[in-house]
Amino acid sequence: MRTAVVTDSNSGITREKADRYGIFMLPMPFYIDDELYLEGETLSHVDFFTMQQSGARIYTSQPSPADVMDLWDRVLEEYDELLYIPMSSGLSGSCQTAQALAQDYDGKVVVADMGRVSVAQKHAVLEAVKRANAGMSARDICKELVYYRNEFQIYITVETLDYLKAGGRVSASSAMIGNLLNIRPILSLNTGQVEVAGKAKGEKLSRKKMIHAIEEDLIGRFHASNLDDFYLAAAASMSKEKAAEWKQQLEDHFGIHCNMSPIPLSVATHLGYGTHGVAVMRKMK
Repeated sequence: MRTAVVTDSNSGITREKADRYGIFMLPMPFYIDDELYLEGETLSHVDFFTMQQSGARIYTSQPSPADVMDLWDRVLEEYDELLYIPMSSGLSGSCQTAQALAQDYDGKVVVADMGRVSVAQKHAVLEAVKRANAGMSARDICKELVYYRNEFQIYITVETLDYLKAGGRVSASSAMIGNLLNIRPILSLNTGQVEVAGKAKGEKLSRKKMIHAIEEDLIGRFHASNLDDFYLAAAASMSKEKAAEWKQQLEDHFGIHCNMSPIPLSVATHLGYGTHGVAVMRKMK
């Protein structure tokens, strides 16, 4: 049985990497000044941030049912079944839409709600590819992945509070004071729930606070005696130089390799340029 792995661009997987690993990618749609763009196809990250910083009106959307089914139908012309790993159901309605659509595919489409986005979603997708290449069925892969559903943690900080204000997550007065004093929130993401985990003054202290939070999770939540069973990953929407600096800081601190990915545009829409974060994920056996 041939099993395909399908995901969306919220995973942060580049088109080049998707082609290399045989991953089928559904681009996320965006409306910028009322014009439709598709992430990675008609919209690059550079163009997105240029338009965002120029004040363009940007709205996220979920892929249309027609686009989802069109991709699935094309994949099933070559494969017996597929496993679809979308963005967390806690952050978008696209997962629930996919689950409803899958009911019309006679078990050939399995939707895995991993509660993940960005580098954590990417990790689940790459693990699914390993299992698909080993001959596992979509349903069995889904069961193994869901077993590890909660075994990750992401922390993110932002450069400006303007986009959190626009999305209603902080008040206008809090955003004004925070930007004036350079106070940055530390956001926590686990299984689709976004919460404020703390705050820090400036980039240097916010990075230290995220690192400390990961250390506390490794010990208190994951009961890790070492890092042998964990992956470290970072994501950023900033210059290559600053992203590389953040990656190096994490590797120097934890002493293990850290994968770096771009922040998905669906996340960047609500957080803005300069956003960066770190994730820890338990390895899937």
